[in-house]
Amino acid sequence: MAVVVTRRARGPRVGIAVSPTAVCAAVPRGARVEAWRATINALNGDGSNWPGLADALRTLARDAGITDGRLTVALMPPLAEARAVDLPRVGDRELQQLLARGAGKYFVAARGAQVVGAVTPPSGAADAAPTVAAAAGARLVNAIHEAATAAGWTVESVVPAEAAWAAAAAQWAGRSRPTAQLVVAHNDRTDLLRVDRGRLVGLRRFRAGTADADLIADAFTSRAGQLAVVGASLTRRELARVLSSRGVSVEAPPAASTDFAEQPDLLAAAFATPAAQPALVTDAVRAARAMATRRLAMRFFVAAGLFVLVGLAFAVLDVRRELTAVKAERATLKPLIASTLVGRTTVENAFRQLQALATEERSAAHWSAIIAGITDHLPEDAYLTGFRGRGDSVSVEGLSSHASRVFGELAKDKALTGVHGVGTVRIENPPDGPPMERFAVSGQLVHPGAPKTPSPNPAGPQKGATQKAPARGGAK
Repeated sequence: MAVVVTRRARGPRVGIAVSPTAVCAAVPRGARVEAWRATINALNGDGSNWPGLADALRTLARDAGITDGRLTVALMPPLAEARAVDLPRVGDRELQQLLARGAGKYFVAARGAQVVGAVTPPSGAADAAPTVAAAAGARLVNAIHEAATAAGWTVESVVPAEAAWAAAAAQWAGRSRPTAQLVVAHNDRTDLLRVDRGRLVGLRRFRAGTADADLIADAFTSRAGQLAVVGASLTRRELARVLSSRGVSVEAPPAASTDFAEQPDLLAAAFATPAAQPALVTDAVRAARAMATRRLAMRFFVAAGLFVLVGLAFAVLDVRRELTAVKAERATLKPLIASTLVGRTTVENAFRQLQALATEERSAAHWSAIIAGITDHLPEDAYLTGFRGRGDSVSVEGLSSHASRVFGELAKDKALTGVHGVGTVRIENPPDGPPMERFAVSGQLVHPGAPKTPSPNPAGPQKGATQKAPARGGAK
């Protein structure tokens, strides 16, 4: 079982190409890359571990002066098998399951459990475009992880060498050319790779040397631009010459990559990056990455919660500060508001008293006008000796030569209603005049709330007061 390291290494990244008996590393030295090689013992018989690889990786760390380094591993043939297969367009998860279950069907050298990977064609590619898939023994990949962990390295990715070569072809083509083609000349075979927008979309194998030069020329796609050839110097030059004679446009790799072009294993080590596809990811590594992703998501969630709590705390502090400022302002304004309220209360009380006085004044009877109206209706020989008013009731007393005429005249006063006599008429003999009849008349006011008229006496007659008023004939 592979030992999966979930921590994130902080050392430099080094790409290595692993073959059955050798390791080639591309060690970064500033702006350039140096080749490092070592011969190793083959994987042990049961494939459970690889001590020779662990020893070589320890030596690499010591020679390169690297601690806590990161590895990107490219598996050279025959450790990994890559080929183009016709598969239905399905999702990545379904594609992985399909290849893992049918590894013996799609890969010639598949024996036992396999670690598989695939790269699907770009969205703009034709539906008939094949899928490039790769497979390697699960024990082999687990042994590489264990050896790297034992030597103090962290494995970031494991890819077939074809994925690294495709990454090199894409980089050489540049952004101006989305498609690229690359021929890799080996001692035992020749590989033709086609790259579209950074993805390995085509992979074909031919016999070594120039034996299948005609087939390679026929497989060359002119729409993909020129063709680059890498491999051993003599084989590469001879193959390029023959392909050129067949009308194929062959270009040389960039000058900075001349050493890489002559050594396919070094080229694979230099361009084996975590972005290279297809990648060979074991179930244990996939589970560890999922766990790391969940932990990272949980950390972000906790951090977001802490930020929310801190924000709420600052908000509460701000509210409290504002509340304290409001309380201080209220304390400053309280005396002013109290004095203002006292003044307002005084004004309101005075206004209510004025309203009450105005209401009383409007509803009060105007007795001076009533008395004047009564005296106007008295006969010439009559005069009043008493007047009493309460609410809307009026009663008068007086003397007259003929009391009956007094009743008739007062009944004509429109300000009174229900005029009637009170008691009996009595005869009085004044010492200085003829006999007079004393009368008493009572009635009710028709309009007790009549509009106020100017009165010469501001005090006016009081309710319930008795007043003697001479008639037009004068008082006696």
